[in-house]
Amino acid sequence: MELERRDGVTLLPGETDNISHVNTDPPAVTIQIEDPSHANEQLDKKGGLPNGHTISGNGTIGHSTGEDNPSFSPEGEAEAIPRDTDSTMYSNGSVVQRGSGSGGSSESRPNGCHHQCSTMEVNHNVVVTDSEEKRKEAEILAEKAREETSEDRMVSLVLKLVVCLLCGMVMGLALEKGRVFEPRSIRCQFTYQIWIMMKMFLSALATGLLCLATLSVLPFTKRAFEEARIEYVSCISSKGILMASIGGMLLGAGMALAGACPGMVLAQVGAWAGQGSGLVTFVGALVGSFGYAVCHPFIDRSLGRSTPYKRHLADDWVSHVPFALLALVLAAVTAGIVVAIELWRPWRTEILTSPAENFEPTWFMTEYAWPPYIAGILIGMLQIPLVLLIRDTLGGSSSYCTISSQILITRRMEEAVPYLAKFKRGLSSWWQVFFVTGVILGAMSSSLLSHTMSKVDGVGWGVSFFGGFVMLFGARFAGGCTSGHGISGVGVLALLSFIAVAAMFAGGTVIGLIGWGMGKAEVIDPFCPL
Repeated sequence: MELERRDGVTLLPGETDNISHVNTDPPAVTIQIEDPSHANEQLDKKGGLPNGHTISGNGTIGHSTGEDNPSFSPEGEAEAIPRDTDSTMYSNGSVVQRGSGSGGSSESRPNGCHHQCSTMEVNHNVVVTDSEEKRKEAEILAEKAREETSEDRMVSLVLKLVVCLLCGMVMGLALEKGRVFEPRSIRCQFTYQIWIMMKMFLSALATGLLCLATLSVLPFTKRAFEEARIEYVSCISSKGILMASIGGMLLGAGMALAGACPGMVLAQVGAWAGQGSGLVTFVGALVGSFGYAVCHPFIDRSLGRSTPYKRHLADDWVSHVPFALLALVLAAVTAGIVVAIELWRPWRTEILTSPAENFEPTWFMTEYAWPPYIAGILIGMLQIPLVLLIRDTLGGSSSYCTISSQILITRRMEEAVPYLAKFKRGLSSWWQVFFVTGVILGAMSSSLLSHTMSKVDGVGWGVSFFGGFVMLFGARFAGGCTSGHGISGVGVLALLSFIAVAAMFAGGTVIGLIGWGMGKAEVIDPFCPL
């Protein structure tokens, strides 16, 4: 018979050329053995040892003799033949010596044609790595790489959480200085008597749209923007128009009752508004998040979508128009509305005089109030670090779920409330906790600098608690709050967010007008003290 090498050379009968035997079995796939000391285990995972092969004590693969390998015909030990390359393979799958260049040599072994070297190839293309020294070196390098990766991850995690804390402090400062956190500003917005909240909200939206449009076109930030956008859509993918509408109306109603929103209540806690009424609203919001988690299975089965919408985003419907262009157009429109409202109702005519007695501000950080559109610009710019570092957008209502989920101290409790349990761990949940903590600290610092700590009026504790409960229940129902849907959702052009924001203003307006009427009739205390 003739044997043909893979380099094309034909061997005549009688020529062995380092062939110790002829095996007529068809060649099999290559099996890579990384650790000879565990060769059996690795071969089991890879489908077992080819027919007629055994593993010696040192992990070398070779042929067995006798009945175990009927095709084996000993022809003496293989002799090393110099090669131009490190290996030569034959098409019949015979054993081939892999040496170290032309001076390679083989070492005879008992039990057939075992060949010991740094790398060797046997019948059926079985490859064994058998260098103990190189294996230990590889293990050391791998362990070092794992340690470096672990350290890098820890440093990265700490950096991200610190940035979230600082971003929260900026937002808390902006809310306090813009006076938008005051219950009076929020309640009177829903009766359309004071426009501070609207100016801040639209300014933050316009700035956020501009920032996101920029991130979407720059080559080195485009991927981060796309990931953040996908993350946002994934949070509302199970929501439908009905859930966004009902949840938005509940959110707005709770805001009008408590004179707060999930983000602004944090500033109320930091500035100790209403002698603690802000803290009562916060507790009510935590209870509301837990209440929604308990009701979520029923709500999701009744109103949730089993199949998400195929087109969640505005630019999905006008694919020939890029996101950046749509975002810039919407930013220009919202900025124009802010300018128009400011010309109609200047912000200085809508704020109260500073309650700080015998105190004169010496620099801008000690000022009692800033223009609400400046506060909005600062908040809108926070989209940049959050998108680039966290791959997420501005939001706060999920943090209430993370905080309330910490009472689930056993696995059985987590299984009983699975909606809440999913918020218990992970950077995707905890970054918002650091963010809202920063909001509290920022508002506290700002109020201390302006000497207005605990000097802002609030609402009654009973209304605060109930309003906080309804507010957060509605936010989780809709899948977002004023910052989540209003600034980020509209900012990424999510259509459900437009619906949720409209429903929020509708719900808040209904409660606001009812409260204003009852106050006028002296049934209750003035709902919106001017």
